Amino acid sequence: MGEIPTMGSVPVQVKICGLTTPRQAQAVVACGVQAIGVIAVAGSPRWVPPSVSQAIWTVVQEQNPSVERVLVVANGDDDQLDAYLATQDNRQRPTVLQLHGQEQPERCRQLGQRWGLPIWKAHRIGSPENLRTTQQHRDGAAARLFDAHVPRQLGGTGRQLPLTWFGHQRLSGPWWLAGGLGPDNVAATLQQLATMGVRPDGVDASSGLEYAPGRKDLRRCAAFVAAVRGAGV
Repeated sequence: MGEIPTMGSVPVQVKICGLTTPRQAQAVVACGVQAIGVIAVAGSPRWVPPSVSQAIWTVVQEQNPSVERVLVVANGDDDQLDAYLATQDNRQRPTVLQLHGQEQPERCRQLGQRWGLPIWKAHRIGSPENLRTTQQHRDGAAARLFDAHVPRQLGGTGRQLPLTWFGHQRLSGPWWLAGGLGPDNVAATLQQLATMGVRPDGVDASSGLEYAPGRKDLRRCAAFVAAVRGAGV
């Protein structure tokens, strides 16, 4: 395999989201990802209950503790978050809380402080102006994730953001690119962004690596990681 693409000394990271079983998570971690995501959003075809999320965190922590364990929630209340996070066993907890709803800055800060976890704030981008205004948020987020806006859907849509929207943007802080990425287009996506002098800190994929919602195609997962590493940007 080639080197992980980089425009500096820090590699582009890979997150695969929407994992639904411990065995699936183990196989995905073995592909060489830097982060995995589990969905705690009721109604999502990739939703898992707290007991399953805790089992996933445990096997990932035992297999490779350096892999970020990301719990994805959207507009969750305290009772819902308690069910997923209130355990004294750190092996059964995520290492990152990703907020994928309409959480206000104060709520983002509150959750980060309450649970002692870094917050990744997802933004569903519908225009270049949306992308610009994310830089004005004072929510304490450790990183941002940019996904395509699709009405009444929070993510996992397979819709890709127009890459031209990233031209002339000044994006501060770590950020992840999501939306419609798969092994067939991720290298070209990174290369096109590089021509504009833009490079995400990481790429996030879910539906583009599935043969059915929540059912990851492990060959596509491995191919996705290899494509990022071989992009040559």
